[in-house]
Amino acid sequence: MTEQSVTTAADAVSTAGRSITIPIIGLGITQILGYGTLYYAFAVLEPYISRDFGWSSSWSFGCLSLALLVGGLAGPLAGRFIDERGARTVMSLGSVASAIALVLLSVSQDLTTFALALIIVETTSVLVLYDAAFAGISQIAGSHAARRAITQMTLLGGFASTFFWPLTHFLIESMDWRSVYLVFALIHLLLCLPLHMIVLRRVQPADPGNASPIPEVDSEQPRLKPEDGMRAMLWLIAYFCLTGFVYSSFNIQWVSALQNAGFTAAVAVGVGVLMGPSQVAIRFLDMIFGKALHPLTTGAISSVFLIIALAALMLAGIGAVGAIIFAILFGLSQGLSSIVRGTIPLALFGRSGYGARLGRISAISVTIKSCAPFAFALVMENAGASVAFGATAVLAVLSLAVLRFIPRPA
Repeated sequence: MTEQSVTTAADAVSTAGRSITIPIIGLGITQILGYGTLYYAFAVLEPYISRDFGWSSSWSFGCLSLALLVGGLAGPLAGRFIDERGARTVMSLGSVASAIALVLLSVSQDLTTFALALIIVETTSVLVLYDAAFAGISQIAGSHAARRAITQMTLLGGFASTFFWPLTHFLIESMDWRSVYLVFALIHLLLCLPLHMIVLRRVQPADPGNASPIPEVDSEQPRLKPEDGMRAMLWLIAYFCLTGFVYSSFNIQWVSALQNAGFTAAVAVGVGVLMGPSQVAIRFLDMIFGKALHPLTTGAISSVFLIIALAALMLAGIGAVGAIIFAILFGLSQGLSSIVRGTIPLALFGRSGYGARLGRISAISVTIKSCAPFAFALVMENAGASVAFGATAVLAVLSLAVLRFIPRPA
């Protein structure tokens, strides 16, 4: 390679680094708003929803589990759509669709319409949340800069629970849950849609026959041997299934889980606020020091944090200190997990077909973790919180073991 070509490539990557800042910030904001309205708020609103309809919490969480399952199955289609059409088109349409879905949820009148509306909400969410944003970042940044860009974006996205659990708690004190969802619908139309239109530029979809918009300076980075690809994919899916089940169980039922552990709703929301800063802190550290670690090593650290967090919760009888430790460690674990969800597939398989691959992984793992809210609620109601917490701790240990079976590039 000539000196001129080296300089040209370096200048292109430098320019890309500057131009990726705005998409990172914009997508980080939409992830806060998206996860807050489509995912985290349900943990606060569920008791009011169940009381309004006159059914038990198991019915609400059962509807959510069904919705998560159907939404996850839409992941591969969304991923292929992103690869073909670009993230800008898909995420912009997703913002409109999410707003419509939230309006439908706000006007649901019985179990059937509530379940159908939730299904639409979770189906549209795959168009605007992390997997879609990861694919958008990779289309703009290329493989070389994608890991750092993903980490920076999730740095902002980690504040979703920190903002929206207290915000939703505040809103529900002054209006009913239906009005809260109407407010959330406006957020998608007035904030998320313009941001997706502005910060995601039109790019040529990445495939083996098209050149990347940014030079792939890491094109010689080792990838998996072809014979190891299927084995790696299966174990990777198993890892995301195990950890996803635990995260989904607590994120959706954070308040009720901590109440079953003996804390008030106010304490549950209060310690839950700590989870967001913990996610942000660990992502910041990963951004600085994580480049030296393989994403699989980062995943192992995430599982260790999760195991210790659940152990702390099982010992939460010592008082609020146990809940605080749990919230912080759970946030550290989930903060890293969100990163490796995007970086492990990229490190193992490369950028070609990245959106579709994330969609396939999501569809299978969501099939498992969609059962989490219902199963977790059922176990807590019938066997008690200690049994439910112990079961999730076993899953966390298994996730750490599974990582050892994933082959690494030579």
